Amino acid sequence: MHFVLLATHTPDTCPTANAATRDLMLKTAPDLPNLAQKAGVDIVAGPFVNREHTVVAVVQSDKAENVDRFLMESRLSQWNSVHVLPSLTLEEGLTEIQAQTPIF
Repeated sequence: MHFVLLATHTPDTCPTANAATRDLMLKTAPDLPNLAQKAGVDIVAGPFVNREHTVVAVVQSDKAENVDRFLMESRLSQWNSVHVLPSLTLEEGLTEIQAQTPIF
């Protein structure tokens, strides 16, 4: 299953403003692919960063617990509030729509 990760932080914890967060990010970011693999997670897209203090990534894993372990190991959850959205590909979503009976 795919999971969309939306991680938000405040300006005062942003790596561009906070030396401790900057050091942590510079230390852990290069190892993200290894941390994901160890947790049983494949990074599909991202992580992407922006000026809105949001980190966006799409990952894939058989278990939500693996995604949680990746978030802990990567330490993203230490300086972000992370929303994990279980998601389907468009093709998978269309298959589900076709299999369901409309309610209206």
